[in-house]
Amino acid sequence: MTDFAVQARDLGKCYQIYEKPVDRLRQAIWRGRKQFYREFWAIRDISLNIRKGETLGIIGSNGSGKSTLLQLICGILTPTEGELNVSGRISALLELGAGFSPEFTGRENVFMNAAIMGLTRAEISERYDEVVAFADIGHFIEQPVKTYSSGMYVRLAFAIAINVLPDILVVDEALAVGDARFQQKCLAKIKKFCRTGTAIFVSHDTSAVTELCSRVIWIASGKIKMDGPPKFVAEKYLQYMYEGDTGSDTADAEVPGMPKVSHDMSRFVSIDRRFRQFGDRRISVSGVRMQSQGSGNGVVYAGRACDIMVALDCHADIAHPIVGYLVKDRLGRDVMGDNTETLSYQLSPFRAGHHYVIKFSLDAWPNLLDGDYALSLGVGEGSMEEHVLCHFVHDALIFKNVPFRPPAGIFSPLDTRVILMKSEE
Repeated sequence: MTDFAVQARDLGKCYQIYEKPVDRLRQAIWRGRKQFYREFWAIRDISLNIRKGETLGIIGSNGSGKSTLLQLICGILTPTEGELNVSGRISALLELGAGFSPEFTGRENVFMNAAIMGLTRAEISERYDEVVAFADIGHFIEQPVKTYSSGMYVRLAFAIAINVLPDILVVDEALAVGDARFQQKCLAKIKKFCRTGTAIFVSHDTSAVTELCSRVIWIASGKIKMDGPPKFVAEKYLQYMYEGDTGSDTADAEVPGMPKVSHDMSRFVSIDRRFRQFGDRRISVSGVRMQSQGSGNGVVYAGRACDIMVALDCHADIAHPIVGYLVKDRLGRDVMGDNTETLSYQLSPFRAGHHYVIKFSLDAWPNLLDGDYALSLGVGEGSMEEHVLCHFVHDALIFKNVPFRPPAGIFSPLDTRVILMKSEE
């Protein structure tokens, strides 16, 4: 256990599901001689090692077993089978404030919750001021918690959980606390912790998981479906959410009778089986081209006009087509994107056997950080609220962005005027 914060071997959690309340009484009478329930395995055969200092992300659809696994790690639930070893103090951001007593003041709840987490009274007193400052609820710290608003309640709960200096931090979709300013403060605190401590982060936001985590596991139907680099696992999960479990890698699937484009594709990057891609292929992306200041696909210049051209092969009639693009940075984070629907550009119906080229013309490419970026492409049918994805191509084009000045963040405004004004005495 010297190198690992968490070790799980063949871990499983089973619940007994009764059809009628009286079946519980029957089971108590018959004991093990007859079974009046059916078994539901929330998770099963989970084997997992989490190294100390590692930031692990967990993704999966609702009901896949993510929260059950976290509750087992935190000691809230006991496993039905398997072995679980946890080394170190855990602070869990699961149901924030679940252990608060509404009659106690904020101060009393701070001491009580920190004591439950294993801190001595001296340790709690040493960190009390930091907890209060982080929660930023003013004089309400001396008032009963039952008088708090919901925002104040979770702010105090988060402040306690994040400031007790745990060895292992567990976060389960608990970042939407308070206003936008407080959310940014929470995220900054978590990022700081991830640089030195062990963290387990559950979220449906694949961009946040990709940014925060060094490794990601994907849980489906109570079992680990994939374990690997954040960007790769997140992309596979996205494919599953759109397409379901097809049992094969659709990136290698041939589309029978796929027609070839007739227009000049010499300056387009052709989309073939080398690319990670998925969709029903009723219409498919056959090529892509980016042009900025005369460059050919490889370089884009900030502040200059840029064209993104998407070549499409249509294999079936598409009544309401949508075409779009998405730019990601080297960590897989969504940086920018657009599509014909959000641009209020109504495309005419696409006809089977025809070829189309959609061009997105940007007057000025944004001033992004210097570095490499990936362009992903998608085409679907329907509306933004309800659509079917016909073809999505991950990282169809890798290009280098050249900023016209170093931005302070991921990007900066293109045109900013600075005016010095002298105030009157």
